[in-house]
Parts: sequence; C-alpha cells; structure tokens
Amino acid sequence: MKHFILESLLFYGIIAWIAALPTGANAAPATAEGLSKLQLPPVAKKPWRFKKFPIIAWWGPPGNARIEDFEAYKDAGFTLYAANPDSGYDRALDFATRTGLSVMAYRKPQGFGLPPQAVDFPKNRKNIVGWLTHDEPSGIARVTESITAVNSLMREDPTRYALFNMLPPAAQQNPPTGPIIEAAIRNGMPLLSYDSYVINGDGTDNTEAHFRYLEQFRQASLKYQVPFWAFALSIQHGHYRRPSESDVRWMQFTNLAYGAKGLWYFTYWGPEKWENWDQVAIVDPRTGAKTELYEHVKTLNHAVLSMGKTLLDLSSTGVVHTSPPPGQSAFVPGKEWISGIKARDALIGFFKDGKGRSYALLVNKQHGMRKSARETADDIELSFAPHVRSVKAVNWLDGKPGPLRIANGKTALRVSGGTGVLLRLNE
Repeated sequence: MKHFILESLLFYGIIAWIAALPTGANAAPATAEGLSKLQLPPVAKKPWRFKKFPIIAWWGPPGNARIEDFEAYKDAGFTLYAANPDSGYDRALDFATRTGLSVMAYRKPQGFGLPPQAVDFPKNRKNIVGWLTHDEPSGIARVTESITAVNSLMREDPTRYALFNMLPPAAQQNPPTGPIIEAAIRNGMPLLSYDSYVINGDGTDNTEAHFRYLEQFRQASLKYQVPFWAFALSIQHGHYRRPSESDVRWMQFTNLAYGAKGLWYFTYWGPEKWENWDQVAIVDPRTGAKTELYEHVKTLNHAVLSMGKTLLDLSSTGVVHTSPPPGQSAFVPGKEWISGIKARDALIGFFKDGKGRSYALLVNKQHGMRKSARETADDIELSFAPHVRSVKAVNWLDGKPGPLRIANGKTALRVSGGTGVLLRLNE
C-alpha cells in the first residue's frame, strides 16, 4: 500500500505544523476523543467548479513524459490529472492544459521518481480544480494537520475542492476512520476518499473487507451528505496481483453500486526500480506504451462517463447481494421493484435520482485472476414487481442499452464478469 512506501516523503515536522495553524484553531488534540472538539474557522459551502464525473489515477504521466502520454491518459477516459510537486511540475501543468485535462494537484511530493522541489502553486490557473493535501495520514497529529490544511485551502477558495486520502479502515488506528470523517467534514472537507486494495497474488480476494469498507463509506456519505471516491488496483506490487479485465471491472462497478461518485486507479504510470513492484501499470513507464490493461480501463471509463451525469445525481437507498459477504445485506424476494433474481453471484445497488425516479445497478460479481469479462459472464434472470411495466437499460457495457424485453414479469440479461448494468424503472 502507499503508506509504507511514501511515509518518509509525506512526513512533515509537528513543530512546523503547529506554527502554521490558522488563527482560531484549537491546539492539536491528544486523543481520538479530542478530535471531536477540533473546531477550525467555518468554510462556505459552494458547488465544485469541476462538473464532470471524476476519474483519476494516483500516478499519471510525470512531467518528463511526452505530451502524447498526456493525450493517451485523457483518451483512456481520465477526467482529472494529479500533478506532483516535483521537478516536472510546470511542464506537467502545461501539458495538462494543452490536452484539456483538469488538475487536482498534490500539495506534497508523492515520491514518483522525479526529484521533489519547492513549487509555486498558482491560485488563478483555471484548470486547477482542487488540491490533494495528504495521503493516508496516521496518528492524531498528522490527521489534524491534514484537516487543518484542507480547511485552509477550502476557506481560500471553496469552489476548488481540497481533500486528503484515508487509509483502509482496518489500517486506520488512533484515531479510527469514523472520528476522522466526522471531524474532516465538520471542518470543511467536501468529499471522502480512501484506499482499498483487495486482489491478491495467490488468486484470492479480500472480499469481506472490500464490501465492509464500501458500506462504511456509503453510510458516511449518506449521513453527512458528501460524495466519496474509491480505488481500483491497477499495478502488481507486494502481495497484490495485476488485475485482469474482470478484476478491474469488479472493483470499479462494485464501487459504483455502493454509490461512489469518483473512481481512482492505483496506478497509471509506474516505477522503474522499486523492489517487489511491477514496472508496468496501465502503461509502460519506460516508453509510455499502452498495455492490455489500457484498453480494459479505457472501455470501462468511457462506459462510466457515458452515464456520469446520471450517476452524480443518484442517491443510494440500499445494496443487496445474492450471496452476501459477512456483514452485507442479502437480496430479499419481493421487497423491491426488482422482486427476484437468479444469478451465480450478483449484487444490486438501488438508487433514487433528484426527481425521485428509481434506478438499480446490477453487477455480476464473478471475476478472477487472468480471467476476461467474457469468460466470467453470467445469464441473469430478473423478476419484477406486478406494477412494473417498463424498465430501461441506461448503460450496459457489452450489451444493448434501451428498453428491456419483459415477458411474464421477467427478463434475461447476459452480463459480463465484474460488469454493471444501470437500469431505470419507467414509472
């Protein structure tokens, strides 16, 4: 995970942090309970200046890459570029501008290979739409530092969103994830983001943790009325595997089914000399050449973007599984407008849009190491409540969007492995 590699680059002295606290901020809380009392100056609530669906890689093309590499990044369906404050910063900003990419810039070096350097963070550059202040802060002092940095940037410009990325909840200790979320949002953080890498090199998946984290952030998103972003792993490192086509779809479509309003990939570019890391991620960092994963990600991203406006307008009302992992809800026949389902292993995320219309994101959860979306496809049968007369497939990757054929209250859909189909009830 990122935290054990980047810790030395991300750590800044506590004394310097305390000196930089804005007027009116409380002293650093010593305990998780003290975090609940952290009260920084208020942040005005304003709409984000970025209007597209956020799709972003933790490590995009660096500043010493070619402009063609930035164009390939955009062509793959990425809508945000994370600029790193290193020796390539100005060149990366220029290439992002020239290719029409919006920028969410790191405020601290992330250790991506180029030498870190002091940079001038431009305040009036239109394509900089936000800031990433910290990655995986651990401990009260660093968590408070992160919340304070977000608060300061949000007060400076509440339309240019600022956030820090959290550890997986199981790794987040002293304080745990819940108090961090509450304190961060109370002090102006406009959205949530957290790490989760769940596909292992031995072919297994951390399925229980994956869905437990998603449910925790889904609930927090609903409680505090802020969106959350979630990750998919796209590079082999440590004990994690390189994802297959079905793997990457499973990670991202299950993220969306739980209500994620932004998608991360870790990573797009990759290292050349890191021990126990693959060099090749979505592209090959030595040449910028596209890998097989590039086409898988591009296909997925463009499917998401084609329904992006709809996804941003949806509010999660529940998630159910045909074979629920521990702690997740089972599908109950007759409870929803989709009243029955026959599938090998599927989930359904239910939603309402701003007009009160009903949606469902049906996901075939079958996936696996070195398995394509096609070879893990499933023929899923859905049954509908008696009042249902018409259902539309708004988005169906590998299928045909449009009205479903319903006979005797049932329909059949062939859904590729790891893939989601967005359905809308026409009432």
